[in-house]
Amino acid sequence: MNSFYDNRERQFEEYLRDGITAAKSGQRRLAQSLLERAIYLKNNDARPYIWLSATTDDPQEQIEYLEKAVAVDPSNVAARRGLALLTGKIERQKLMPEGAGLERGSLPQEVEASGEALSCPKCGGRMTFNIQRERLSCEYCGYAESAPDSKIQPGEAEQTLDFYVPTTRGHRWAAAQQLFKCERCGALSLLPPGQKAVECSYCGANQLVHSPEQEELIEPQLIALMQIDEQQANQIARRWLSKGLFSPDGFFRSNSTLRLHPAYYSCWTFDGVVEARWTCEVAEGSGNSKRWLPTSGVEARFFNDVLVSGVSALPTRELDRLAPFYLEEMKEFKPEYLAGWPAVLYDCSLSDASLVGREKVLYKLRPELYSLVEMGREKRNLNISGGNWSGLTFKHILLPLWTGVYQFQGKEYRLMINGQTGKIMGSKPKDAFKQLMALFSLLAIILLIFLTVWMFAGDSGLF
Repeated sequence: MNSFYDNRERQFEEYLRDGITAAKSGQRRLAQSLLERAIYLKNNDARPYIWLSATTDDPQEQIEYLEKAVAVDPSNVAARRGLALLTGKIERQKLMPEGAGLERGSLPQEVEASGEALSCPKCGGRMTFNIQRERLSCEYCGYAESAPDSKIQPGEAEQTLDFYVPTTRGHRWAAAQQLFKCERCGALSLLPPGQKAVECSYCGANQLVHSPEQEELIEPQLIALMQIDEQQANQIARRWLSKGLFSPDGFFRSNSTLRLHPAYYSCWTFDGVVEARWTCEVAEGSGNSKRWLPTSGVEARFFNDVLVSGVSALPTRELDRLAPFYLEEMKEFKPEYLAGWPAVLYDCSLSDASLVGREKVLYKLRPELYSLVEMGREKRNLNISGGNWSGLTFKHILLPLWTGVYQFQGKEYRLMINGQTGKIMGSKPKDAFKQLMALFSLLAIILLIFLTVWMFAGDSGLF
C-alpha cells in the first residue's frame, strides 16, 4: 500500500515539474494538460493551481485558479498575493522587485511639509484635544466640538500583512527632516523625521503636518488615548525619583527642574498562527541502559497583539517594560486626537517590525514547549524553529508616553511613563559608597549569623 502512494506522489511531482517547465517556456496547452493530470493525482496541493493561473490571460480564469489554490492552502503566500494583485488589493506599480529592499541612502534627506491649523470656528483660538472630555475644545472661548465618532468593531482594523510586505509601502519608514511652513503665520521650521503633529514655535498654533513622505507611509489605524495629564505625570516622576536606597545625597533636590514631554509613538501589533517545528532528544530506559533518542514534531500556536515598537528611540524591550497597554480600549484614529499632542511616526518599516514580532513569538514559545512536548519524559537539547506562519495581520497604532531626560553630575538619565496606566521606568544614578556599605553590612550579618550558630553548636557539644 505504501509503495502505491509513493508511486502516486512521485508521478504527481513529475507532472508538476514538467508542467511548470512547459509554462515557463510558453507551451501553455502542454502545461495545462500536465498540471491537470497532477491535480487528478493530488487535488490538495496549491502549486498546480498557481501555475495554471500563468497559462491564461483571462483575469477571471486567473482569479478562479488562485481562489482554488487559496481554498486548498489558505497560508500559501504566492496564491494570496497573486489574488490580491488581480483584485486590486495590491497596487502593481508599488510592488517591490523580488529580493530588493530600500536603503537609507536612497531616501530623501529633507522634504517640504505643510501645516493644517486646528483653529476655533468661533473665535479663531487654538484648539486642543481635551483628554478628560475626549473632545476638541478652544483654550480661549471654551467652545467644544462633539466627541469624534470612533467606534470600531474588533478585527476591523486588522490589515493583511501579505498585502503590504511585497510593496514599497511595507518597506518605507520616516527618514527625512521636514521643512515645515506654518499655515497661520508662514514661519519656517525644521522638524525631525516622522513628526505628525506640532505646535508652531512662533504663533503657538496646533497643527497637523503633511508631507509627501508621510503620504507613502501606512496611516495609523488605532490610537490609545492619553489618560495621564501633565500634573499627574510630574507627580509620578517626582515620587519615583524620591525613592531609591542607593540614590546619591541631594539627588532628588537637584532634579527640581525636570520637564516631561508627552507624545504618541508609532507601534505595530501582529496576529496570526505559527506552526513551530521542534526537535529534541528523549531518554529511554534508565541507569546504565539509558539512551537518548532523537524526536521531532510540530506545535501550532495562535498569537494576538504581539507588540513591536515602530520608533528606534523607543526599543521594543523598553516598550515591554512599560506594558501593559490597554489595547482593547483603543479608538479608531482621527487626526483631531493629535491637537496639542505631538506624534512621532515610525522609522522601523513594517517588514522589519514583522521579523521582530516573529522572534518575540518564538522566544515566548520556547519555555512553553519544554513542558508540552513529550510530556512526562526526560528530554534535552530542545530546539524550535519558525515553520509555517499563516493568517498574519497587523495594526499600526499610536501609544501615549511621557518622556523626560535629566542630568546629574554631568551624566544624562532618561525616564518614560505609560500614558495610559502611569507605569514608569528609567535609569537613576547610584551612590557607589552606599552600595559598598550595603555589601559590607550584608557580609557582617552573614558573619554574625555564622558565629551565632557556631557558638550555639559549641555550647551544645555538637563540635
